[in-house]
Amino acid sequence: MNKQLIIQKLNENPFKPLVDIVYEILLNEIINFNFLPETKIVETKIALSLGVSRTPVREAINLLEKEGFVQKLNGKCNIVAPFDANDYFDLNNFRFVLEPLAAGYAAMRITDEELNQLYKLTVKIESAYQSGEFKEFSKAENDFHEYIILCSKNKYLIEAYENIHPKMKRYRVYITADSSLYDFLGQEHHFIYNSIKLKNKEVAEAALKRHISLLTTKSENEMYIYNNKIIQKKLEVMNQLTQK
Repeated sequence: MNKQLIIQKLNENPFKPLVDIVYEILLNEIINFNFLPETKIVETKIALSLGVSRTPVREAINLLEKEGFVQKLNGKCNIVAPFDANDYFDLNNFRFVLEPLAAGYAAMRITDEELNQLYKLTVKIESAYQSGEFKEFSKAENDFHEYIILCSKNKYLIEAYENIHPKMKRYRVYITADSSLYDFLGQEHHFIYNSIKLKNKEVAEAALKRHISLLTTKSENEMYIYNNKIIQKKLEVMNQLTQK
């Protein structure tokens, strides 16, 4: 983390607010475990490293706090929020049951109008990943998966999803915010859309199982080998955290 990062991001988009740039840099440090869970975040040190004033750093930290990535300790200093790796795997194992089931129901119950809306959300995800804007693809990811749940028209699945949604939004970022995966993830959602478009319950369920398994398991499928190498590095760190 250094001044060059600020210069690079300003060259990419000269109109981007400085607070957004600092926010993305800090988020990247957190989700890559360069800032370890429960370690102190020092405004002055970060500002000095990035060559900016403390104001955008403070505002960026406040944004991260609202999203659950940072916590205030005793109402004073800021720390990286604790990361419960066991909880991460438990949640994704639950998703492995919940979301494929919802996709199967959606495939059977989705209307043509809803299918058209799902396609728009699919295109939006691809566009968001191409833009590289974290806030855009984070929202697009959430909107896409939530819409599939809603299209299941199963009130119990919808209720279960609502219960885990706040925490899932945070955990999902640890994988999806890796820029090396943007192209892959953009295309992956087209695969899910096409599986639901077939209106075949088993096909839709299999597509979501394949998608979510990337967040929890090691796949030997050649199509996933490169992307799994990136994901597995994150999972190895998470596994180490479960043993602390």
